[in-house]
Amino acid sequence: MMRCGELLVADTALPVIKGVIAALKAAGAVVALVVDRVYSDVPQGATFPYIQVSIQSEPFAANDFSGQQHTVQIQTFSRKASKAEALQVRAAALNALDRNEAAISLDSGTLVKCEYSGVSDAFIEDDGKTWQAVGELEVIVV
Repeated sequence: MMRCGELLVADTALPVIKGVIAALKAAGAVVALVVDRVYSDVPQGATFPYIQVSIQSEPFAANDFSGQQHTVQIQTFSRKASKAEALQVRAAALNALDRNEAAISLDSGTLVKCEYSGVSDAFIEDDGKTWQAVGELEVIVV
């Protein structure tokens, strides 16, 4: 538990990551592209393409309730010759999650909002062969 003003705020980062990963693994368009390769911690030697989910969190308090605002980052990785596959995987992931709160189940807290923030990027990594596409979602849990 964290303090935010006088209210105690439950840390919901882990339930959000677990819920997002489960939702992505259940989304047909995502599964068609990456099978079950959706991770928070990517295993050594992971098969491409895959998705990595990370999170930044900060607590908030308003009147008589409190919660956390999360920025969930969806990173997609591909080794194809162009960025097209990484972008296709990112699009499938964002479409599966954007404004689809019902698809995300949490073991603690109540999901209020999951919305694409508009922040995105795509680039080739320093190795010269791995494409990465990134998109961010704003997630609010009370």
